[in-house]
Amino acid sequence: QLGVPACIYILIRSNDSAKIRFPNSKKRELTMKKLCLLIALVASSVFAQEEDMRRSYIDLEDRAYKMQDAIQTFPGRRMSASTNPLPMPTADLPGDFKIHYEWEGESYGIEDFNERTNSNALLILKNGAIVKEIYRNGSEADTKFISWSTAKSFTSTMVGIAVEDGYIDSVEEALTNYLPALLGSAYEGVSIKNTLQMSSGVEWDESSYEFRDLSKPLAYQWENSIVQHRYRFIEGANSLLQSIQPGSKFNYSTMDSSILGWLVENSTGKRLASYMEERLWHPAGMEFDAVWLLDGPEEIGREMAGGMLAASLRDFGRYGLLMLNNGRSGERQVISENWVREATSADEEAVSYGALYEGYPLGYGYQWWLFPDGNFEAQGLFGQLLYIAPEENVVIVKLSAWPEGLVEEMEFESYAFFDAVVSALKDF
Repeated sequence: QLGVPACIYILIRSNDSAKIRFPNSKKRELTMKKLCLLIALVASSVFAQEEDMRRSYIDLEDRAYKMQDAIQTFPGRRMSASTNPLPMPTADLPGDFKIHYEWEGESYGIEDFNERTNSNALLILKNGAIVKEIYRNGSEADTKFISWSTAKSFTSTMVGIAVEDGYIDSVEEALTNYLPALLGSAYEGVSIKNTLQMSSGVEWDESSYEFRDLSKPLAYQWENSIVQHRYRFIEGANSLLQSIQPGSKFNYSTMDSSILGWLVENSTGKRLASYMEERLWHPAGMEFDAVWLLDGPEEIGREMAGGMLAASLRDFGRYGLLMLNNGRSGERQVISENWVREATSADEEAVSYGALYEGYPLGYGYQWWLFPDGNFEAQGLFGQLLYIAPEENVVIVKLSAWPEGLVEEMEFESYAFFDAVVSALKDF
């Protein structure tokens, strides 16, 4: 069998007298150059089809199903399930237990909520037990749903574990202490903490999610890195500019999160997926395999730390329980309690409650969205929500297929539903 690299070599070095003979064919010989040209044409056609699949992934058509099959579209690195999964029993609730919520003067139930807000799957946990587990649009317990930016919160946790393991001394340090390739870039002088809190000061416009508009940095990086595999996503950092003083203003940036994934890789000397499997996925008792999707072919691609982890509904729930329980999974302390507390605190003016956007009440921690009442969440494009209410011991995972990247009406209706869930479970 001739691979494409071998064909390129033959095209350069061979002459038309080199031939391959086919004994059972009427046309009994073919020059090596012609054969290699044929193989190259077929290969380029296959590559083009794969690019088109990746490019069209974010289109509206069949979105509910696309959110379930990203591992068929993008290359990835697998993290194996734990051999000792954390139990998730069924909650002992009255047979007539129901959830109703109010939205814009109307009362709705859980089925209404799932339909109105395009749910793919929904999990509600109270005290570590399953209150509701709902799969829609053909999904099942082992379906690997793409998380989009919910993955950012996992990346943040891996930074915390790298600190605990001694690979990183402090989040107050400069990124360039661990990523010298960033010297001379806009990230020189930016601390790890600045990056965790999305206040790097590096110019980045993520105000829209129109991936065909290549004037936007996210769309440009998506096309050239995730779609075409021309270079790794983080390499785009070299073309960015410093716009304001680091730490002075919140600016949501998938590039910041991707840099954090690179930080974990460089400081530990391990692939992000390998380190996470060893230090989080197995110790936390995850039930199913998960896949970190890559920004290039498996042999050279990096885990897309800013938004492309694919995992099961229950395992997203287990991660929520881990954060709810101050880093503990069963009897095991997987993440330090100090890190969980720091990661879910808005301890700088730039990320304090109400400072992120005009009229927006949330604050921001280390890649976590924070509510004034002490609840917090991981949030991803097209409605991937991992909501944690520590005081009430409730975790809610909602995996969706919204018609746009951000749909404010569906987001805030989801919060109304979450509040109703917490309230309904208060006495259980």
